[in-house]
Amino acid sequence: MKRLALTCLLLGSTIFAQQYKTLNDRYTVPPYSTLQAWKERAAYLREHIVAATGLLPMPEKCPLRSSISDEQKHSDYSVFKVYFQSLPGFFVTGNLYKPSGRGPFPAILSPHGHWAYGRLENTELASVPGRAINLARQGFVVFTYDMIGYNDSRQLTHKFGGKREELWGLSLSGLQLWNSIRSVDFLQSLAEVDPNRIGCTGASGGGTQTFLLAAVDDRIKVAAPVNMISLHMQGGCLCENPPALRIDANNVELAACIAPRPLLMVSATGDWTNETMKLEYPEMRKIYSLFGAEDHVHAVQMRAEHNYNRESREAMYAWMARWLKGAPPDVKVPEKGFHPEMLPDLLVFFGRSLPPDAMTAEQLTETWIAAAKEQWKRADKEAIRQSFLQVLAVPPATLNSVPSQLRLANSRPVVLLASENPNAGLQQSLQRAGFSVRVVAFTAFDSEAASKISNFETYNRTAASQRVYDIVQALSDARRSSSTPLVVVADGDAALAALLAQAIVPVKKTILDVAQFDNGSDAAFLEHLYIPGIRRAGDLQTAVSLSKSEIVIHNAGERFQIDGARVERRKLSEEEILSLIR
Repeated sequence: MKRLALTCLLLGSTIFAQQYKTLNDRYTVPPYSTLQAWKERAAYLREHIVAATGLLPMPEKCPLRSSISDEQKHSDYSVFKVYFQSLPGFFVTGNLYKPSGRGPFPAILSPHGHWAYGRLENTELASVPGRAINLARQGFVVFTYDMIGYNDSRQLTHKFGGKREELWGLSLSGLQLWNSIRSVDFLQSLAEVDPNRIGCTGASGGGTQTFLLAAVDDRIKVAAPVNMISLHMQGGCLCENPPALRIDANNVELAACIAPRPLLMVSATGDWTNETMKLEYPEMRKIYSLFGAEDHVHAVQMRAEHNYNRESREAMYAWMARWLKGAPPDVKVPEKGFHPEMLPDLLVFFGRSLPPDAMTAEQLTETWIAAAKEQWKRADKEAIRQSFLQVLAVPPATLNSVPSQLRLANSRPVVLLASENPNAGLQQSLQRAGFSVRVVAFTAFDSEAASKISNFETYNRTAASQRVYDIVQALSDARRSSSTPLVVVADGDAALAALLAQAIVPVKKTILDVAQFDNGSDAAFLEHLYIPGIRRAGDLQTAVSLSKSEIVIHNAGERFQIDGARVERRKLSEEEILSLIR
């Protein structure tokens, strides 16, 4: 074995366990020297958010079938109970606050944070009804809506989802982002709303919802995420941490995707936004300065613990008045006293049942998977390709360095072996036959360390996606260093990773022993190829459809089905593999 180690060129990442990233690490914002450089990065990040939340390609929009009822009328505003479906049989619930008069008015979308009472929280530290009442009195239509599992949102818990759901791009965070997108649709459906003047504001988890929505939906013209844009705490809840979102990304960059639309950064001295004025805000201004729009971003900091208190709300009122109502830059909008409705008068389903077609968690999962399969069949090929690349977490810099054309020189090919248990006999046979052999050195995966990290997949590659990345790196290195054709030979879980990788880095031929893998089984993917979103992106079939390689798959089980590749149910011998390479 020592002799083999000396005669083979080892490619790929280090074999030593890496230090995994966490939500509490300190992140930095890369410098962007030109507007074009930032625009390219922002385009990638917008797509990255949508892919990480399982919304690439976007689900089809069903009719809202909105219900607006039980008006509570006041002298200068009214409050209503609202529900509508964001997906068939899946409902968004909340309250609509309307100013007196006919409008059209600007509108504010108001997601709440992880307060005990959600959208009904009313304390000195944070009052969701208080800000809605005041905004309505100021001439804004306001929609406050539930996080999943809070108040009237009863169909799912706030811990919804698991690894099977993640395979299909279904997550708590993705559903909440979709609910927010459909909430913009709801506001635009109202005759009283000016569809071109919509803002969004929320604190804590609602702040995360605010900047993710503003990043991907340019109908949000103004945003005020409160106490959430931090470089040393990215968000602690499951609903803020979809898989892969912060691999090579952080909250400042994600929030900056709104630029040059107006952004107010509200922070507090008593939480993880305590460094905003000296760290996150200056970084944000650098990006806005590329647009020549420094006046479109502003920051304030309150001497307070984690909050959305009166002082914070008044800063938001002034920002919204300036950018959505044309008020002067130095406008002050003091908050007036308010008295929220009693809880039964705000709860949508108080004393009543959910709509009869409301789905259970199990029904939602199965309906989502069925819709994803149908959408994959009809979707634009480029959207599927982008979704595929995003879920594999291959950085743009790596993709940009990959030669786009196959090199088909007449010389003998270089054979790249990918196996977690290298076959010394096959390697020696290849070398005796005169082939240059390279072996992928896989990054060691510390499953015990990974299990101790909250929302591990949000910040790190899974074991399977790391294998794909290692093979991509090895192929890229080999392609750049030589014009000789490449052939990939792989087995087991490494063969599955290699099939995905060869769709990214073109090779001449790919010979894969898939060890009886069942590519129609979610359980098999969970055991051997757990990559969040991979099934929604079309998994192995997408890899084959994007490939420029001749693909031979052997040792395939009876249930293994794929179009566009040669599939052998039996395991090929070493001599047969050699004959395929020659």
